[in-house]
Amino acid sequence: MAREISDMHKKRRGRNIALAVVIFALSALFYVMSIVRMSGGTGS
Repeated sequence: MAREISDMHKKRRGRNIALAVVIFALSALFYVMSIVRMSGGTGS
């Protein structure tokens, strides 16, 4: 029983880390886009 709980926690932790990476990447993307827009860049 303890083994199953440990595996479940590992999966949940991996998913949480992946979610944190995705959120960080999106926030960095929006940050860069806003900097480019404020600096007068034409963008795409």
